[in-house]
Amino acid sequence: MVRMMLKYPNVDECLKLLDLLCQVIDANRGPASTEGEWYAHNLANKFLNHCFFAIYLTYNRNQFKLPSKAIELSGLSSIDVLARASIEAFLTFHYVFYSPKNDEEKNYKYWAYRLAGPMERKNIPILSPEYKQKIEEDNKAVIDFSKKLASNTSFNSLTVGQRKKILKGKWRLLNWKDIALDANLSKMIAHYYGHLCGFAHSSSLSVLQIAQAHQKHEQKLLITPSIYSTNIVIANFINEYCSLFHKCGLVLGNEDKSLIDFWTLLGSSLGDPDLSNP
Repeated sequence: MVRMMLKYPNVDECLKLLDLLCQVIDANRGPASTEGEWYAHNLANKFLNHCFFAIYLTYNRNQFKLPSKAIELSGLSSIDVLARASIEAFLTFHYVFYSPKNDEEKNYKYWAYRLAGPMERKNIPILSPEYKQKIEEDNKAVIDFSKKLASNTSFNSLTVGQRKKILKGKWRLLNWKDIALDANLSKMIAHYYGHLCGFAHSSSLSVLQIAQAHQKHEQKLLITPSIYSTNIVIANFINEYCSLFHKCGLVLGNEDKSLIDFWTLLGSSLGDPDLSNP
């Protein structure tokens, strides 16, 4: 991926994609018609925050002054963590809201996603009376979503093992790489996501790259793939969001669509033999 991405991303192009993302999200403001639409809109805002800070850290290298010393912040590792979070937010949006083929599948995936939240929180130790009350509310939500799933034909068409996994909070039946491929991202992007996970989990390679980041000539080379990946998922997110909420696409002009098309095509074809030897 690094070999093919020799050109450092243009900041104006990155900011243009971010601006287009803001415009399409803003076009969907107002009362949501369903709870699912409300969740989709807020997932879009979460995605926007990750992308914004990844790009901000890339182009705003400053010194942070502590009482004892001034520290130069490269932001390299944080950029990779944010790029990974951006990709994951897009893939969640794709799996839960965009990929379903009908209302039954849409409801099943959304309820499975919602069920996973309170199931996850049940494992956190109770630290206050207020938190205990929240857990009791979560238990009611678990019962409610479990009942909804039990009446859903798409859920009931799954195997017994798959249904058990979902009811335990395992909301997706595909791994992240398979969801990426389903979202028309290339195998290279799908595998690069796996590489970025190491930065969130402090892999040895992520520690090594922090040391390399202090070498000026290495910084752009190390950051470039993550910013390309961020641009690619922004463009894909815009397309899928506008497809779900048609009024949002009305804010896009022909030049905007051309820019989005360029990055989505790049994201689907990176690693193809034709691109390996430009």
